[in-house]
Amino acid sequence: MAVPGYSNPVPDYYREINHPPILQKIADLDDPLDFKRLNRTVGEVRSRNFCVDLGDEQAWCAFDLTADAFSALLKTDRPHELGTRWINVWAPHEQKDIIQTLAKHYDFSPRLLGIMCSTPLKPYPRSSETSKNSSSIFRFSHHAGPRKTMSGLFRDPEDHVLEKSDVSSIPPWDLLRGIDHYRLVNEVWHWSSVDWGRRYICLGYNSLHGVRAKLPHEAIEQDSSEDLPEGKRVWTWLLLCEDKTVISIHEDPFPFKNGNLDRRDEETLVAVRRNLANVFRQLSKAYDESQDNPISLLPIRKRVGNSDEETAHRSTDMPGLLFYCLFDDWYTTFSLVARREHQYSAELNRVRTEMLQTAKLAHVDRLHHIGRQLAVLKRVYQSYELIIDRVLEQQQASLASLKNSHILPDDQSASIEASHHSANQIREGESLLGVSLSSAARVRFERLKDRIHLYALSEIQECLDQKESLVMMNFNLIAIKESYSVERLTRITLLLAKVTILFMPVSLMTGYFSTELENVTFSLKSYWIWFAVILSVSIFALIAFGFFSGTMEGKMLYRPIGRRIVDSWRTVKERRSRKMVAEQ
Repeated sequence: MAVPGYSNPVPDYYREINHPPILQKIADLDDPLDFKRLNRTVGEVRSRNFCVDLGDEQAWCAFDLTADAFSALLKTDRPHELGTRWINVWAPHEQKDIIQTLAKHYDFSPRLLGIMCSTPLKPYPRSSETSKNSSSIFRFSHHAGPRKTMSGLFRDPEDHVLEKSDVSSIPPWDLLRGIDHYRLVNEVWHWSSVDWGRRYICLGYNSLHGVRAKLPHEAIEQDSSEDLPEGKRVWTWLLLCEDKTVISIHEDPFPFKNGNLDRRDEETLVAVRRNLANVFRQLSKAYDESQDNPISLLPIRKRVGNSDEETAHRSTDMPGLLFYCLFDDWYTTFSLVARREHQYSAELNRVRTEMLQTAKLAHVDRLHHIGRQLAVLKRVYQSYELIIDRVLEQQQASLASLKNSHILPDDQSASIEASHHSANQIREGESLLGVSLSSAARVRFERLKDRIHLYALSEIQECLDQKESLVMMNFNLIAIKESYSVERLTRITLLLAKVTILFMPVSLMTGYFSTELENVTFSLKSYWIWFAVILSVSIFALIAFGFFSGTMEGKMLYRPIGRRIVDSWRTVKERRSRKMVAEQ
């Protein structure tokens, strides 16, 4: 049985499963025609899941399988040439039967299964009255009304329990009644989870995806999310299983929209699935990698050389490399913080420019919200570092795993002795939690940790330090502005005082000359002579006093109004001339 349009027949593995829907949907990922169709399907909003079986020579993919199909695939042993499997699930709350099938096969814990099947918070109509978001604590409403979040307005059926009274009045055993998984990850962006099983290791984390800036009419929505970074938050589960299976489960970024997305939502969906789509493309040998940026090339299936050392490890390296590539979303890191002109650095530069022109207390409020956003972003990347540390952590054998159990020591003598024991006894290595990574994946996780620290956390910390310095700078500029105002008022007051003192002797002289004295007459000439003498003496006395006391200043304005008008006109002319030169 061959795939239409391609010469390679379907492997016997899929025919032996004896499940017709699988045979109808399975397609050769290395076939150029099928690859184009499958690549488009990855970006479609109505796609729900896919399964890819791959090896060095073959890669087969099927979309939108049912829980029965996944069960049949998991129960049938894969051939060596299809040693690695990737199962991807979007919107797990709509495919709980598939999640339960995976959980039963790999023996997930009941808590992990329940969290994976959690239902997103239902949307609630917008209201003009919103509460401020916080990123590091649970936010309960102290008054009746909806709560607005970054990904929309949500209302939980038990919101009224938390909104009726203050949190302090709620008994400790009732505090978690209104909190579910999606509320938790939506309010604590740096929340992460690392679960270990004897057949899997599971990572749960929030991924942030850079999206287009808000439109002017959408600016009102930013008021309720000023303390959260710009970007689309999506919760992701990533599992590496002991049978070389990688499972990725993604939260629906637009729940309850039933696939009816507008243009803005479609652009966001492209950004959310950018890294996943790139990994999917790299799995196909039909993909023309010359059309893409070399930085985005992934060493999962394609190799330049064919040395014996690399060939011998390809089958064991492939699952770990796929697991790493799905976790390392470098596109988002670069768009959020790595590039030099990223949004936070640009915003801080704008605030600094405005402060140098006119320092205001409103700038402190803007810097406060920028600092809160950077703090959230910093904790998110710190959670990634913590995840990497847990992934690279080696599980050590303990005496408790050997004593009074069916676990046999993992040495040569014990392996020989094991043949005399019952079949339910297993080796010590098989009893440890977690799945070990290959060396190729481990070194890349270690490198990713260094890059997060160097290119993400260091940039964020630099912006936080710049924000603190700008706050101090703003207060200093305001203080300088106030000191200038006080100095200007002092100059004006001093000038008025000097004018008053200057004419006070003349006023006394005028009063004396206007007094009618017996047998005393004053002429007009004598009046002006005495006026000139007293005014000259007063001026000389004020100059001498100002010189010796250091108060010679008497200007009301630092620059004359006429000079200011001339300078402004010259500035306008220079701008016009530069604009004309640029247009020419």
